[in-house]
Amino acid sequence: MAQLKLKMMVLLMALAIAGEACTRPSPPTSTDTDCRTIAHDLGETEICGQPQKVVTIGPNLLELLLALEVQPIAHAEYFPFPKRQFDQPDQQIPYLGKYLTGQPDNVGTAESPSLEAIAKLKPDLILADSIKNKDEYELLSKIAPTLLFDYSGAGSAWQTDLKALGQALQKSEKATAVVAESQQQVAKLKQELQPIVAKDPKVLLLLSEQLSQGVRLETANSACGALLEDVGFEVVVPAALSQSQEPSHVISLESLTNLDMDWILIEGFSSQNIAKTPNPEKQQVKAIKTEWSENAIAQSLPPSKAGKVYFIPVYLCHALLGPIGTEIFLKDLYQQLSPSQIKTSYIPARFRS
Repeated sequence: MAQLKLKMMVLLMALAIAGEACTRPSPPTSTDTDCRTIAHDLGETEICGQPQKVVTIGPNLLELLLALEVQPIAHAEYFPFPKRQFDQPDQQIPYLGKYLTGQPDNVGTAESPSLEAIAKLKPDLILADSIKNKDEYELLSKIAPTLLFDYSGAGSAWQTDLKALGQALQKSEKATAVVAESQQQVAKLKQELQPIVAKDPKVLLLLSEQLSQGVRLETANSACGALLEDVGFEVVVPAALSQSQEPSHVISLESLTNLDMDWILIEGFSSQNIAKTPNPEKQQVKAIKTEWSENAIAQSLPPSKAGKVYFIPVYLCHALLGPIGTEIFLKDLYQQLSPSQIKTSYIPARFRS
């Protein structure tokens, strides 16, 4: 309750500074007949005209916006960022920064957005996460029409969310096209991965920052676990967890020695502030790579001995689960599993600016 009161005080201060921000701004193109009701995770929101000034709270929302070829005026990342603007977004925002054509304002973090900073911008539309930002929903809605989506976990509903966003932005045809193109691309990559699937079908999917802090085993009910199974792989779990519907479980390294697996995929992450690093994607896997190479139990596993342990930033499986992230994940996986492939930083051509 105290935290809510504090947020309300901050908002009131922001609205006083922003002047007319306390009323929902309507784009110049708005008319009485140019309004539609958009369903989202926390209800329905009326949007009029075509929003021009969009704020994204979280990379998952930024991904959907960029998929529709719309640029944000402001963004809140997962990790704290020290500057007022993302002045070099390609180096500061993992994966998605390279698609930004401008320098969006920094409005805090995805879990703790700055209501004052957002209000000052007088946006036409705010996109936020229905899990992380549900407590701010009422306050955000006083600044501008707000849509909240969350498509984490297996069977992600990004397609539905993208179509809803397309309706809100008057880009329904584009949203439908992106969904169709993504399905075609996944089918294509599935076909390219088939020789690898046939040879090494069983994958152990792990998540860890440092082995000393523990390891989390992800199942086919996780986002990337489901995607791996969609393209033909079998996500390996201990027999005792075979009926579990949970996306992940904490597990000991010792228990991995009894599993039948062909290769291992490790999602690495860093809890340190990576905003100032020139390559935040690589920074996320740096520590776990080193620890894995130095751990006796990890190195005793058959995939380690065969050189079949691969690493990806956790960002792909827990932040970017939509059309852009899905394509990057599968293409990067294909490149890592195919020794003959030239290793490049993959950018889906259809999303390039």
